[in-house]
Amino acid sequence: MDIKVGGLSYSNPIKLTNVNEKTEKSEMPFSEFLKNSIYNVSDSQKHTQELTDMLIAGELDNLHDLTIAAEVSSVNFQALVEVKNRVIDAYKEIMRIQV
Repeated sequence: MDIKVGGLSYSNPIKLTNVNEKTEKSEMPFSEFLKNSIYNVSDSQKHTQELTDMLIAGELDNLHDLTIAAEVSSVNFQALVEVKNRVIDAYKEIMRIQV
């Protein structure tokens, strides 16, 4: 599902899969996935800032676009922070393992 806000579209980040179906191995390494996620969060924040600037200049007709873009940006950022926290926790757990 794609959401279009102020000319920028957001893809649904949640993909539901059937546990009985075999899933194909992802071709994208985790580092690429993380880098793309960071760029997506940055783009959504820049878009929100552009809409805010348009509102201040009186060029934005629909305040709902700004509100939705701000919430999407906020949720994207919170998800990225949560992934970062989980990666750091996993690293700390690995470092605690005694060999």
